Amino acid sequence: MKDVHERVLWLWKKLGSLRFALFLFLVLAVGCVIGTLVPQGLSERELFSRYGPKTARWLSTLQITDLYHSLWFRALLILLGVNLIACTLQRLPKTMALLRDREEFLDPAKLTKYALHRLMDVPVEFSRVRPLTEGVLREAFGRVHHLHAPADTFSLVTEKGRWSRYMVYVIHVSVLWIFAGALAGSLYGFKGVMNVLEGETTNEVFIPRQRAMMALPFQVRCNDFDVSFYENGTPKEFRSDVTLLENDAPVLQASIRVNDPITYRGVTLYQASYGAVLKKARVAFSKGGDSERFEMALTFGEAAPFGATDRKVQLVDFTEDFSGFGPAVAIATWKEGEQPSGSWILMNHPDFHGNRIQGYHVTVLETERGYYTGLQVKRDPGVPVVLTGFVILLVGLLATFYVPHKKFYLWAQKNNPGTTVVAAAWSNKKSLAFEKEFQHLCDRLADALDRRKEGK
Repeated sequence: MKDVHERVLWLWKKLGSLRFALFLFLVLAVGCVIGTLVPQGLSERELFSRYGPKTARWLSTLQITDLYHSLWFRALLILLGVNLIACTLQRLPKTMALLRDREEFLDPAKLTKYALHRLMDVPVEFSRVRPLTEGVLREAFGRVHHLHAPADTFSLVTEKGRWSRYMVYVIHVSVLWIFAGALAGSLYGFKGVMNVLEGETTNEVFIPRQRAMMALPFQVRCNDFDVSFYENGTPKEFRSDVTLLENDAPVLQASIRVNDPITYRGVTLYQASYGAVLKKARVAFSKGGDSERFEMALTFGEAAPFGATDRKVQLVDFTEDFSGFGPAVAIATWKEGEQPSGSWILMNHPDFHGNRIQGYHVTVLETERGYYTGLQVKRDPGVPVVLTGFVILLVGLLATFYVPHKKFYLWAQKNNPGTTVVAAAWSNKKSLAFEKEFQHLCDRLADALDRRKEGK
């Protein structure tokens, strides 16, 4: 039982050690560098084509391409959080005990060994020294504490910035707060894409990391999509006019532009891409020259009777550029109990010999196209938590580095004639500024006591 207790105590000390914290910070830093150098969110096909099968398998196994959502990265954050908690619990009681321990007596001999001290022999009667010095010290420091002292002596102590000794623990809490926000975003946030056709409504988002679809708590309807181009043909601006709906009732109307997203119910929609779609096409089918020819108006994705035959025909795909030959449509045909067959039809090359289906030469006479808007959809519930943590961290750092804990001691003894006064000061942040402050305060005391003789 004793061995178990000793092992637990040893483990507890190691968890709160500075070496363990530095080790975790180093591993996290290396991981962040790797996550910066290796593109995140690559698909399996992109991963294999970029790095080759062997390296891709290692990257996938170690979750390098999704590092910030990987189990090992989350585990490191949790371990660092445990380290901070252990460090705080181990050191906070010592700090509290140190600050609770107040002096009851002052030894003037020890005060003269302080780096900052001054010895003054003043002509003021002993009975007047206390109210005069208390007034100066209260004005400079605030509250003054009286300590035990023998007859014909008295001693005072006053301090500032005592609370700043706790700021290191405020920093610990702020870092834990930031970690909690990061984990909340990692566990409960998502980042995906949705393509919405003009005039259509959807709430489905594709999540590449999970390779799955998810439903938003509201629907997105694309009322209109507009794109403008520079003279060289590159896109200048694209804008989506959308309506957000809940229970089929509009709740928000807005325009989404690049770098100008909208946010609703914690979900942010960014303008990411766009593309053209084929809505309808008028297509001519001919066989044996023009001896057998008929035209059809086909709606994209809808099957229609294939002329006077027992077959069905359907527009199944569309691309703006098919292998450098311009726009093309994919048309498929089938009949009951048969696998569909079809071909890509080049729209700008009506005489192309490959524009054939079931012995018919196919010509696209007219098309009706539309646009779809590509929206990036993101939700990160940890962002407010992380921002709050950073504000607390900034306050803690400023207080830790710029607010010192200062103490000023004063001891006085009755002489015949006059009084001997010893002043000394201490600060946890030794600086030239505090030395000047001490000297200035001693000068004020000396002026108040009308000094005649000074020593150091």
